[in-house]
Amino acid sequence: MNKNSPADMPILQTLDRDELIRKVEELQEELRLRSAFGHISETGSNDAALMWRGRNRFLAEDVKPVAIKEVPDKSYPVGVGGEHRLIDGDNLAVMRSLLSEFRGGPKTGFDVVYMDPPYNTGKDTFIYNDNYRFSKAEVEKLKNAIGRIERGVSLDDPSRHTKWINHMAPRLWAARKLLKHTGVLIISIDEHELPRLWMLLEEMFGEKNRLATLIWERSRKNDASYISEGHEYILLWARDKVALDEKMKLMAKSEPWADYKGKWRKRKDGADEILAAYAEVKMEVGEDLDKIQEAMAAWFKELPKDHPAKSNRFKKVDANGMFNDDGDLGWPGGGGPKYDVIHPDTKKPCKTPAGGWRYPNKEDMDRLIAEGKIAFKADHTGIPRLKKYLHEADVEVQTSVIQRVGQRATEALEHLGMGGQFENPKDPEMLAELFNLVTWRDPAAKIFDPYAGSGTTGHAVLLMNAIDGGKRRVVLVENGDPTNKRVPRDEYTERLTGERLRRVMARTVANATDETAAPVGFTFYEAKKSISRKSMMEATRENMADIILQIVEEDSNRQDCRMDGDPRYEYLIGKTRLGFGIALVWEPAKPKKGQPPKHQPLTREIRSKIIEEARRAGVLKPVYIYAVGNLSPRADDLYRFQQIPDSLLARLNLLEEEEED
Repeated sequence: MNKNSPADMPILQTLDRDELIRKVEELQEELRLRSAFGHISETGSNDAALMWRGRNRFLAEDVKPVAIKEVPDKSYPVGVGGEHRLIDGDNLAVMRSLLSEFRGGPKTGFDVVYMDPPYNTGKDTFIYNDNYRFSKAEVEKLKNAIGRIERGVSLDDPSRHTKWINHMAPRLWAARKLLKHTGVLIISIDEHELPRLWMLLEEMFGEKNRLATLIWERSRKNDASYISEGHEYILLWARDKVALDEKMKLMAKSEPWADYKGKWRKRKDGADEILAAYAEVKMEVGEDLDKIQEAMAAWFKELPKDHPAKSNRFKKVDANGMFNDDGDLGWPGGGGPKYDVIHPDTKKPCKTPAGGWRYPNKEDMDRLIAEGKIAFKADHTGIPRLKKYLHEADVEVQTSVIQRVGQRATEALEHLGMGGQFENPKDPEMLAELFNLVTWRDPAAKIFDPYAGSGTTGHAVLLMNAIDGGKRRVVLVENGDPTNKRVPRDEYTERLTGERLRRVMARTVANATDETAAPVGFTFYEAKKSISRKSMMEATRENMADIILQIVEEDSNRQDCRMDGDPRYEYLIGKTRLGFGIALVWEPAKPKKGQPPKHQPLTREIRSKIIEEARRAGVLKPVYIYAVGNLSPRADDLYRFQQIPDSLLARLNLLEEEEED
């Protein structure tokens, strides 16, 4: 059907100003995608580009959303749930459905999207489009056909890279839509697909938005024939680096980021543990520096080899605290001032750095000496060094190499009594550090993981909140691992991913010292059934309300806007972001003899009841009333009629497909 035909106009006229603006924004976003990819055919390009069979199909396909249904019996606490979400379903369809609530904008969307996709090592099973050998004309003709299949992809499969790209491309684009404009995408990958992932990100996110490539050195393979490859890659990409740079400027004006000009900084490895141990030792031995130094040396010696504090350089003690004395006192680049600095023992001038002293005024150097912050060598022939204290410099820049053994991720699961349940899990502490880094430790950050797997991202967010009392929220999506033989696939999300969250949350509650701490829990959802005209018409009232609220609401928490189930309201189910009421007329009408039952249309009497409910609820008018038909006189100042299912299918971009069918 022609998209500009008059048959579409009544549907568009039912949308309000904000809804029309959003429609235009969606079209502009899709136009940007086509401008990024459309100038390159599947036969070649004048510039370096990632070519694959299925590129045109990716441009044309419109992903169907799914109905996301709450399952209280699988939530934690049972029947109650919580702010965090665990969704069981295909991540691409779920990401499409989440747009109604989490579409990225200047203030909306996720602060972080973390993805740990299949690495395509020959052991993975993932969903991909198998119908990718189409000409452009065929693509247009088969625009809405979906041919996703799910199979294992072996290393000797000649099209394995194509299949992996066809899996990743739509999911990366969906992730971009869900990111806040200042949001950051973090992706784990290894050498098998790194080159193709890199090029996909350059085209979808833009080369200028690349932030960093980290290397996680997680193990050493001593049985390697040539070189041990015990590392993975972590790619960081900004949704919009210009917006991120502006946020950095704002952060530079607030504490504690003003000292670092708003730049990303992480806690020094092991800093918290060292300062805690130092405080305990001082309580035991008082101010005796020799005893404090001896006790701290013993503490460092007893640490496990892979403990982050083991490599920390702040291991010396003086009256000011834990310090290192490797600070350079030379003038950067040379040409600095030269003056005498007298050694406290030999009383002779110390050797001057070749480039001169770092401090232009000798008075500044004398002050540091008086404060005990200059470390002298045994005699005047050595150049003094500047002391740096851990409590004054407990943050540092994140380097591109992370040396952290993967065994710690396994130990985290063993600690929960879930050892051996997952292969190659990620480290929750490492992810927590990265999430804190890219969000400036925002205690209200929203984090999304469409490949939840073992639940490491959820564990990391819960850990972050437990440490600083934050209110971060995480949304996880998992569809089960077909290669996992321990549990049936349809039980994977609840019995493995969900169980890990339950155990972490139970420990968090048990270890809480603040009785007023916010309750910890997650709400379980299922997203197994596609939204279609048929499924809509068969939906219960509760499910229909869920579909409407997913589509209509924007920037709103579902629990805050939902009124359905309130005994005071028979028809009112919620309100929009701007406060306009949403009502649903969805009950069987009396069928005519010999005909199947139909749903009740909107009548004058029902409309009057809805307007009265809106008055009592204090929502704004016009009220958006959803029903299969309208027998009530039009009154635009009181209500706007939304026909079921056409208005919903139009909002989901499914109306054309339904009519063609």
